[in-house]
Amino acid sequence: MKPNTNYTKSGSFNIAYQVVGDGPVDIIYIPGWVSNIDMMWAEPRLAGFLTRLTLFSRLILFDKRGTGLSDRTDEYSTMEERMDDINAVMDATNSKKAFLFSHSEGGSVSLLFSINYPERTLGVIGFGIFAKRRYSEDYPWAPTDEEREISNKLIEENWAHGNLEELQTLVPSLAHDNRFMEWLASYLRAGGSPKAALILHKQCTYIDVTDILSSIKVPTLLLFRKGDIEIRVEEGRYIADRITNSKLVEFEGQDHLFWTGDTYPILAEMEEFVTGIRPKRSDFSHSNTKKTRIDIEAIMANNFLYNLKVEEFAKLCGRSLSAFKRDFRNIYNTTPSRWIKTKRLEYSKKLLLESDLNINQICYECGFVNTSHYIKSFKAHFNIPPHQFRSSNFLA
Repeated sequence: MKPNTNYTKSGSFNIAYQVVGDGPVDIIYIPGWVSNIDMMWAEPRLAGFLTRLTLFSRLILFDKRGTGLSDRTDEYSTMEERMDDINAVMDATNSKKAFLFSHSEGGSVSLLFSINYPERTLGVIGFGIFAKRRYSEDYPWAPTDEEREISNKLIEENWAHGNLEELQTLVPSLAHDNRFMEWLASYLRAGGSPKAALILHKQCTYIDVTDILSSIKVPTLLLFRKGDIEIRVEEGRYIADRITNSKLVEFEGQDHLFWTGDTYPILAEMEEFVTGIRPKRSDFSHSNTKKTRIDIEAIMANNFLYNLKVEEFAKLCGRSLSAFKRDFRNIYNTTPSRWIKTKRLEYSKKLLLESDLNINQICYECGFVNTSHYIKSFKAHFNIPPHQFRSSNFLA
């Protein structure tokens, strides 16, 4: 099930966070450009990656100020404020010391945090991170000012409908998967408004941690895909050359997103870095679960809010697709798709009555990825649109 979202104060800002699992060591995920910790669980690949981390850790997620479920801001946030947010979340979760798992833009603040708060940092894990984001002769992989302006214009003009040309370059392996690309565009919109996205994108131009790399003493694991054109593998080599206690691992592939493509080697490196034990690839398969009869009712009750395909629910239940559908009908006397949709709508009805979440938030909370589809489905099922249902019950 999707974890509960909580809030803590960082100065005057409310910072949203989640805690997943109860492993012996803490991992804090430091996201990149924008994030939304609720919508992370609506993408099965990302949900699966994060869940795998909880097998050997307690995972802490949060949305940095200005993004996702945290308070918005119209100003650039400083690196000091970003570090304050991490400290606030660690205090709220009673995390004394943790590994910082960072992605893309989250890498710079993680490296800075390790220098400023070494007593709270077990190590830094960076996937596709960078040292600076402005071209120079000694760092030629960063965008030029002209290239940044082109990107800024794309954000201003295309953010509302998600038709960003750069999205497909982030994840070439899924560039033609319309369902995934629609989720990714929705995720980015849920992570930041057009103004917030533009502010953060412009702010990246001023990030430069090249001067502090040689001062980093904590163990550092750098993970890069060789074909990533968003953050070049050469940037990983640059960082690794300057951090004494670092390990650089280069993977095949082009995706800038760590949870797509072949994730086994990434998760294996992370688990070995944290625990000292490297898992086998066979540990990641579903072959062992198929030897036992898994309780469909328990699996469905605990996972129906996840945006999974029927095929993926079948795997969770340790069955082939045909066997899953047959067993499911014997239990529920309906199809999996109809049951899941009904359960999500019933849960959304409960949230409309008992929570202050808006319609968009309820849509994503209940496993839907498209608000208009959710509203139409609710009206078809209950003969009334969700906003009217909420209003009529409040008036009553």
